[in-house]
Amino acid sequence: MFQLNLRQKMLGFFVLKLAFFISLGAFLYKDFGVFNEDVTILIRAIRLSNTCLEIRRYEKNFIMRSDLEDFLTAQKYINEAIEYLAFLQNDLSRPRPQLVGKIETKLQQYRSAFKALKDRCDICSEHEIKILNDSRELLRTMGRELIALSDEFVLFEQNKLSRFVQHFQIQLFFYLLLLGVFTIFTTVMIFKSLIRPLKMIEVAATTIAKNRFTPLPLPDKKDELHSVLRAFNKMVKEIEEQQEQLFQAKKLSSIGTLASGTAHQLNNPLNNISTSCQIALSELADLKQGNCQFIEGLLKNIEQETHRASETVKGLLEFSRAQTFSIQPAFLDDVVERAVRLVSSDVPADISILKAIPEDLAVKVDIQKMTEALLNLLLNAIQAIPEPPGTITITATADSENKNAVITVEDTGAGIDENNIQKIFDPFYTTKNVGKGTGLGLAVVYGIIKKHNGTIRVESKVGQGTKFIITLPLAFDKPKSRES
Repeated sequence: MFQLNLRQKMLGFFVLKLAFFISLGAFLYKDFGVFNEDVTILIRAIRLSNTCLEIRRYEKNFIMRSDLEDFLTAQKYINEAIEYLAFLQNDLSRPRPQLVGKIETKLQQYRSAFKALKDRCDICSEHEIKILNDSRELLRTMGRELIALSDEFVLFEQNKLSRFVQHFQIQLFFYLLLLGVFTIFTTVMIFKSLIRPLKMIEVAATTIAKNRFTPLPLPDKKDELHSVLRAFNKMVKEIEEQQEQLFQAKKLSSIGTLASGTAHQLNNPLNNISTSCQIALSELADLKQGNCQFIEGLLKNIEQETHRASETVKGLLEFSRAQTFSIQPAFLDDVVERAVRLVSSDVPADISILKAIPEDLAVKVDIQKMTEALLNLLLNAIQAIPEPPGTITITATADSENKNAVITVEDTGAGIDENNIQKIFDPFYTTKNVGKGTGLGLAVVYGIIKKHNGTIRVESKVGQGTKFIITLPLAFDKPKSRES
């Protein structure tokens, strides 16, 4: 089904409203043109009627006095009436009413009859008085008919104008009704499409401010609001993750304080045991009793366990120590290459390490500490592939919008169970066999990344491998030189 996004909807509403007002304007312009023409015709009709009345007045005066001045004045008004008729005939856009033709014909006849009466008055003798009276009566009859036609024309135009006004009122009411319906429709659509979802976001944001994280339901239509709500839900999820990571950081802080004291208390006895064991082994070489071999085995076992305990103590000290970081711009490719070189001796032959990192991608890091973090991740990835062959892939891209570099370290190992993912950054948590790890490597990585104002998260599925995703601040001041 064809769906419009919010921008298209708003543009559609604007176009529809613009089209409506254009059509209303065209309608008003056309009808006002007709109205103006009808009013002009009515004014001409009234003037024509008044002119005909003046013609009749001077006609009566001429019949009574036979004055040439009255005849000339009547002729002037007749010419004026003919001019009005010429306007109605030539200057109007619509066909002239039939009454105009009748009035024009009657006016021409009247002018001829008037002129004939004037000529008879000039030459008429006493025995032709009857003919003269007949001519006068004919002129009066034609004058009355002329007045009747002009009055009928005025009434016709008045009725026509009245009908137009009534029709215009009905049309205007219809357009205003349509405008009201369209306005209500657009208001409802804008409310449903924009205002209501924004209100939902406002309520959800207020809820987040109260430390209650509830994602919003997504609408079926995949428009801008769908994207906004989806981004909002993603933000809610990330806030939850950040809250969880903050909780983890607090746990690590408390564990680190405890580990520091414990490590110092254990380290001295372990050193003494190790020293005593080494002295005993050197002295044992001078003895020749038959059970020396058994005692030697016990002492070597003590030495191995002491070494393992010492490694754990070193990890605790490293984890708990308030380290000083020297942050500076560095090419990420160089840092990764250092870590790969350091781990190369521990990589089995059937495991490949692939890199895809832009050469000019620079980040703000402590080179030594970040190398240590990447080294731990690579060792973890190697150990996560129990049965080679396998692949470890390191990629990086620049997220210019957030001013971060996004680094991924992905392996094709066994993966991590969903129930264990939240625990992998906890100190001493490990899924490896006894003696294979202290459970501090990823905790150290987490601490180093946090010190760089970065983030680290993990995505994993059992049997499909694991991906660590790290963000680090971009360095806009390029490093002075590359490592050789």
